[in-house]
Amino acid sequence: MRLMVLTWQQRMMGFCFVAAALLAGTAPLDASREARAAPGPDVVIVGDSLTGGNSNYIGTTLRNAGLNVRIEGLSSRRIAISFDFLGRRDSGVERVRSLKAAGVSPALWVIQLGTNDLGVIDGCGCPDPVAYAGSIIDQLLAEIGFDVPIAWVTVASRSQWDASRWFNAAIAIRAARDPYIALIRWNELSTSRSDWFADHVHPNSTGVKAFAQMYIDRISAMLANPLGPRPPGPGLTTAVRLGPS
Repeated sequence: MRLMVLTWQQRMMGFCFVAAALLAGTAPLDASREARAAPGPDVVIVGDSLTGGNSNYIGTTLRNAGLNVRIEGLSSRRIAISFDFLGRRDSGVERVRSLKAAGVSPALWVIQLGTNDLGVIDGCGCPDPVAYAGSIIDQLLAEIGFDVPIAWVTVASRSQWDASRWFNAAIAIRAARDPYIALIRWNELSTSRSDWFADHVHPNSTGVKAFAQMYIDRISAMLANPLGPRPPGPGLTTAVRLGPS
């Protein structure tokens, strides 16, 4: 049996051929192929500890319900103020800005923020705390953009009833005026359920289950019937909102 002796040029050509074949199977996708292979989420939830502290359970539960969701939760997060406390705490405004810069553009933004802003609203010393709360909310709404569907989770702090009421009134005013904004009413769902809470604001295991189911119900409904202007039906005229616009 004769052995085949290869020249060094032949050996290098063979090595390059094998390496190219291996790299073809492991090379990263180009941008267009990667976008097709990994579509963006239908829903992005930007929240504080109520969502972030339970993100594994909430994320798994929502995905098991068929929702393509991305969770961006962070304890102590505020709406428009970033700060350092046991690490970087970026605001909702900053997180939305970075997500949009990365090309994230969901069909629905869910905002679960406001609890960590109740202290400044309560102590604002201003003549109209509802308007003051609205000025904070508007910074995040402007960052997300106009005519973009947004669902905002109302706040429920059992130690800051007045500030919670003012904040919820401010976001309710905006939802009443803008067809692209809707409420997810955690405060109404949980007001009479002290057994759902571990403290004045954080849900216990039973509350987290109710919180996740609330997400499933409301998000599913808004994806099935997207937010936005509704054309008048047969025999109906466009509604005219009463009061100041």
